[in-house]
Amino acid sequence: MNSKKGGRVSLPWAVALTVFISLPFTFFLGKYNFPLWVCFIVWAEYFALGGKPDTWKLIIPSLPFGAFFGAVWCAIAVALADLLIGGQYNMFWGLALANFIVLPIFIALIPRWHIWEKGTLAVFNGFTLFLAVYFTGSIPQVGMLNNPYWVILWAFIWTVVMAYFGWFLGWLNMAFTLP
Repeated sequence: MNSKKGGRVSLPWAVALTVFISLPFTFFLGKYNFPLWVCFIVWAEYFALGGKPDTWKLIIPSLPFGAFFGAVWCAIAVALADLLIGGQYNMFWGLALANFIVLPIFIALIPRWHIWEKGTLAVFNGFTLFLAVYFTGSIPQVGMLNNPYWVILWAFIWTVVMAYFGWFLGWLNMAFTLP
């Protein structure tokens, strides 16, 4: 008979417990309900990067970097859309032109800091999660939402907060399973 003690909870039960704990954050906070899909994506990223607590060294600095560039891209697109005459398509052309400004800078900066290069998955997730939060409007419905720059700022903040909560869910999931 083996005397080694296993984990406290099996992984499937730990996942169920973590989901159960996180669900109230999406139902009972009113205007500030969490878009848990963002949290769950970063939770999965936690495991993709090794499932260890030191993943914060990659996720914490890298994800906001990607989200920041998504916010800058959208802010430049809004500014360019105001300058362009294109009717209903002016935001499209603003985004297209902003590509030529933001993406070269984004690509040039990633290799400058080792953690951004090593955490490319987190950088890309930050960028895409920001865009998803922004374009789905998954932000608290408070403040000057008629100002497009305010919406971009809210989307950036909310993406980063939800990402950090997602990292916490990954850590909590592992805390349930470890002895």
